[in-house]
Amino acid sequence: MRHLAKLPRIFDLYYFKDILIMDSMQGFLAILHKSKKDFFSLPMIILNIAPIALGLALWGGILYAFSDILITYTKGLLPESWQAYIQATGGILAQGVTISVYVLLGFCVILLALVGNVFVSIFYTPLVVGYIRKHHYPQISKPTSLPMTAALQQFLKAFVLLCALCVVCLPMLFIPIIGGAIMLVPFFIFFYQTMLFDIGHEVLGVEQYTKLQAAKHKYTTTLLTYLLGLIPILNFFTPLLQVIILSHYCFHIAIQSSAAHASPAR
Repeated sequence: MRHLAKLPRIFDLYYFKDILIMDSMQGFLAILHKSKKDFFSLPMIILNIAPIALGLALWGGILYAFSDILITYTKGLLPESWQAYIQATGGILAQGVTISVYVLLGFCVILLALVGNVFVSIFYTPLVVGYIRKHHYPQISKPTSLPMTAALQQFLKAFVLLCALCVVCLPMLFIPIIGGAIMLVPFFIFFYQTMLFDIGHEVLGVEQYTKLQAAKHKYTTTLLTYLLGLIPILNFFTPLLQVIILSHYCFHIAIQSSAAHASPAR
């Protein structure tokens, strides 16, 4: 524990410039340790719960309003022999089908809320980056922000690529275990292209964004951050934590870049 407590010092302005090569896992743990405190701060808790609550209320209300139509449609998809058997056996099987449809709708609500939370993260990323800048990196000046239209355009491009890759990888689902792991790749690419694009431009700006492209451990850090979103139940709340982690990472790149420019002057 004492060792972990000292890890965040690695990323201070006066320590980071002296470390040219560091272990990526150690660096990720240091960022995670610092991000955890931000994640449990009151402003971040409110920012995290609000989109999830709104998403659950919105999609839950929509699907509940059309639940009767969906149940009738689902029963109509069953073979006629099954429908006749359900009617002949009374209401027990009919209730079972209804309950099954409601359970399926519940999973749909959860999935839609998760997708919506990732989409909403595009809009609250500037708030999160501004909060982290104010509390940890006030010496890093705020660059010109990327237009929202550019962020949305990048999101749509990545989403189209995600859909295309999912179609290509779909046959892999028939391969046990391996198929499920392969299907994670398109979603990681989508995560990488959207999150780093938004956060990198918000922290580094358009002119300095190339620094992120050449940064060390960016794939490892992004992959470890992405894997946090695969934890069941907790993946409701991880999008904000992922934004915080990648924000710290981008700020460390900005600090490293500033230190590199300052060294020749000395």
